[in-house]
Amino acid sequence: MIRTLFVDAGGVLYNNINEETDFLERVADRYGANRAEIARRVEASAPEYESGRRHVHQVLARLVADGHRPPADTPTETRWLDHAYLGSVRPYHDSFRALRELRQERPEVTVVLTNNEAEHWDRLKDETYGHFALFDMLYSSWRVGRVKPALSFFTAALHGCRATAAETLLIDDRATVLRVGAELGMHTLHVSTPEVFAHRIGRTVRGDVLPSMP
Repeated sequence: MIRTLFVDAGGVLYNNINEETDFLERVADRYGANRAEIARRVEASAPEYESGRRHVHQVLARLVADGHRPPADTPTETRWLDHAYLGSVRPYHDSFRALRELRQERPEVTVVLTNNEAEHWDRLKDETYGHFALFDMLYSSWRVGRVKPALSFFTAALHGCRATAAETLLIDDRATVLRVGAELGMHTLHVSTPEVFAHRIGRTVRGDVLPSMP
């Protein structure tokens, strides 16, 4: 029986900003930096802000510091960054609805947020769209201090939630993350498109019809 859900946010509840929008291109253009180089640097540096070790504003300011524009960590520039980021966010309303319905129908199931995200971006999205309220517990990467797909991320989350892998369904859009969860004994649901979550989560958990392992 499924007693715990580990639910990703990017690709499940929201679009993936860095990969699916022009946010990083806009950042590069604003500071006179090379688009491809900024995208590469951000991907390499993401664990710094996703783990909570550094604020995302500080990381981005460092990455564009060799451009030809003002520093990116001034109040004016951080407001611009936040506005540009939120302008790129697209919530998946059907996924929000499906998760709300599931919580009403199966209140005994513990629903846990297990996403990789900067704390600042996570809170901005919550202030605008309210996704934190969909969860019983928040185990975003910035709270765990580790980043998926690290095995230690999931062992820490399972321990913190007092959950067992065999009774946990891991929901994510990344096959690499799902493979690690499966190695620990978790059930998995691959959200290859936003529609998958809304279409399958209700009957999967209500009837404990388990999806295949990746």
